[in-house]
Amino acid sequence: MDETLSARGETPFRPGSTRARWVLWMGLVLSSCAATPGTPRAPSATPPAIDVPRTVITPERATSVPELYAHAVDLAKAGEHARAAVEFDRVAELDPDGDLADDAWFRAGEEHDLAGALELAAGRYEQLARRYPGSPLARKALVRAVRVLTHLERWERAGELAQRALASEASLETYDRVLVYGASALHRLALNDEQAAATFIERGRSVIESAQLDAAGRVPRELATLYYALGELRRRRADRIVFVPMPANFPVVLEQRCQLLLDAQSAYSDTMRAYDAHWSAMAGYRVGELYQRLHEDVMQITAPASADTEDKRKLFEGAMRLRYSILLEKASAMLEHTLAMSTRTGERSSWVERAVQAKSRIDAAMAREKAALDALPYSRATLEAALEDLKRRAEAKQKALADPKNPRK
Repeated sequence: MDETLSARGETPFRPGSTRARWVLWMGLVLSSCAATPGTPRAPSATPPAIDVPRTVITPERATSVPELYAHAVDLAKAGEHARAAVEFDRVAELDPDGDLADDAWFRAGEEHDLAGALELAAGRYEQLARRYPGSPLARKALVRAVRVLTHLERWERAGELAQRALASEASLETYDRVLVYGASALHRLALNDEQAAATFIERGRSVIESAQLDAAGRVPRELATLYYALGELRRRRADRIVFVPMPANFPVVLEQRCQLLLDAQSAYSDTMRAYDAHWSAMAGYRVGELYQRLHEDVMQITAPASADTEDKRKLFEGAMRLRYSILLEKASAMLEHTLAMSTRTGERSSWVERAVQAKSRIDAAMAREKAALDALPYSRATLEAALEDLKRRAEAKQKALADPKNPRK
């Protein structure tokens, strides 16, 4: 076209040329003249902003974040928790500042929780509380993180998050307060701070009592943490009472140890009332351990000075074996019950393996005790008579110590 114009003596129209600028100027003049005189020109309107959902490209499809979220919801409803968790994770990662971000984090934690991926669940809950502190889901996520971490026995991290939750204690629901008190107590016990642990436990028990949460029968799972902490505190106190060297007031000391054992067992039994297989396995193992340790401690008691012949020492040994073999029987029965529960519920935690090993050791100890009794040249009646004599001697000694006229008092 430029060649034709040149042959005719005309200048080609090129942007930026003098001719182009002249044509543009004339067009503006004519446009201005065509306007109706006296009529103001309408200002050019700015197009409204359009919020277009972010599109996500995958090897399979192109979709928006809301569509991806809706797909995750559908998977969750269908019970495909692991897949739903992955999809919610993607929503949170792809649009961390979007309207669905905090909800996606929470739902991801929930689905990981249901799928049994507890480490991932705790991480998602904690991330939500940290990234979106102003979200209405933040407090709930923080409490969820505490619950999962106590289940994982990560006492330190659970205790730290529990303290964050207690900073706004007034906003916590009743059950959640009990949970965070229990987690705080277990954290303090892990640090061997029994006084602080006892304080948290009593606060939690006050909430339970005032809200009447401890009705007969099954209790909410949130209470299991606090009851287990109470059992642990009492177990520690019981284990500190030993019988070597033999205390002068042995019957009183033994009674104290037995009472603490029963009190600890009561707390562990309350833990089991939550019908949570993991907490029940922990509590059941601990009860069996209580009886086993008491048996070990009392069997370390040496014969008194009055048993000054080999025959008397053997009689004392037999009487002790006969009297305290019941402790091994109780321990074995509790562990058997715990293992049956684990089989029924499918619980496979490390506590189940501990219970298996403890049951094997206790059954072996029971066999040894029976063999030792059978080897003694005494009948059961003779051993029982020896037990009664030991009991009378102990009571007489205790009475003498309690006598205000006793110079040894």
